[in-house]
Amino acid sequence: AIKLPPSRKPKKETFTDLEIRQVEKLAQEGDVWAGTVMILLYTGMRVGELVALTRFQIDPQNWVITGGIKTDAGRDRPMPVHSRILPYVQYWYNTGGPRLIHKDGKPISVNYYRKYCFYPALERAGVTRHLTPHATRHTFATLLARAGVQPAHIQALMGHSDYSVTANTYTHPAIEELRRAI
Repeated sequence: AIKLPPSRKPKKETFTDLEIRQVEKLAQEGDVWAGTVMILLYTGMRVGELVALTRFQIDPQNWVITGGIKTDAGRDRPMPVHSRILPYVQYWYNTGGPRLIHKDGKPISVNYYRKYCFYPALERAGVTRHLTPHATRHTFATLLARAGVQPAHIQALMGHSDYSVTANTYTHPAIEELRRAI
């Protein structure tokens, strides 16, 4: 039998602070798709979770999104809406479509969102690196860790049953953070 060495997982990319500001600026200027990228960055949702959301999964009194897919820990998890993304969530909530995020009142697929909404929004924002929608999830976890959020809370917000998945897969300290740690 042939024994192969363990494969090295490629390092996952995260948005830089500058790239987040570029997307946020575009969203503030009224680009609704840049607003959806901000929602992904500040909730840690997967694209499939975002496009599946309905208005009924939003609590407009407390501005909490209840959603999630994939795992028991991720399903029906509460995601408080950060003040930075509240205007974008409110915009979509008030459109009254069958799904929270939609195109002309019709639900959109993950592939449609990636190709026609996410990547073009990054391009309009001036983000030149090829960052995938899943990079928003890695960015969310990394921002939480950088802000000193308790590991159990990051785990709950990400919808992971085990913190080791969160820590080993989704948090990526920047070199400056490691330098400060040293």
